[in-house]
Amino acid sequence: MKNLIKINPVVFYFALTCIISWFCLLPIIGIDGFLGKVTLSDDLMPLLFMAMCAGPLISSLTSVYLLDGKNGIKVLITKLLKWKVSFKFYLIALLAAPLLTILSFTILSFVSPKFIPMIFTSNEVIITIIGGIIGGLIAGFFEELGWTGFVTPKLTSKFSILKSSLIIGIVWGIWHFPLFIGQYPSSQVPIIILLMALLITHLPAFRILMTWVYERTQSLFIALLMHMSLTASALIFQADIKDGIDIIVSNLTFTIILYVMVFMINKVTKGQIVKGVF
Repeated sequence: MKNLIKINPVVFYFALTCIISWFCLLPIIGIDGFLGKVTLSDDLMPLLFMAMCAGPLISSLTSVYLLDGKNGIKVLITKLLKWKVSFKFYLIALLAAPLLTILSFTILSFVSPKFIPMIFTSNEVIITIIGGIIGGLIAGFFEELGWTGFVTPKLTSKFSILKSSLIIGIVWGIWHFPLFIGQYPSSQVPIIILLMALLITHLPAFRILMTWVYERTQSLFIALLMHMSLTASALIFQADIKDGIDIIVSNLTFTIILYVMVFMINKVTKGQIVKGVF
């Protein structure tokens, strides 16, 4: 394993993460679940969630230890505990995802009321918010030890923030596929197109923001908060849309807004995102 990881640490991490996560999913959803032949029950979601999170956690610790030993683990923990950063990065980390999510649904609600998030008419607002935050914190901690803590520094040492983020974001989206492949059995849109529109649109775009913030702060804690805010926003501000076209429109709208924000930050910072100059 040491020889394999030295050849290409990033590819090693990506492969190990998918293998572990998907192998853990297999006894829960079976082969038919991976092929999208069965609808996954909502009752299985906590198990699926933890099975998926096992991949990035185990592969990040394994990769760091194989490459850098105990010292690598110490550095990872140090970055995880680094919380003293500029307040503006806390604002971006905590508010970017929910505000842009609300903005995208607000725009779409003028087209159809079905895009209005269900939380605005729900009787369980507090439970929904708490559940979203807890789920987001778990996902952020387990995942960002790897995506940000291990992979991001490896890629940004060779590529720009933009290119590094797109690489991570696309793999990050593909890694999610088994969680969603069985959720839309009646969609009129081919499942592969729907999954690409659902997972390989806004995730790479948001990863650009995450990478930029991490490069500015070197704080894994801030990356965790950003991931939490994105996951929590997705869980809290859900609209009751099941049709494939509506899902695609919703995600593309959110993605366009994200890229507008990326463009504005890049403009204000005079090319930090595209050029990778800090």
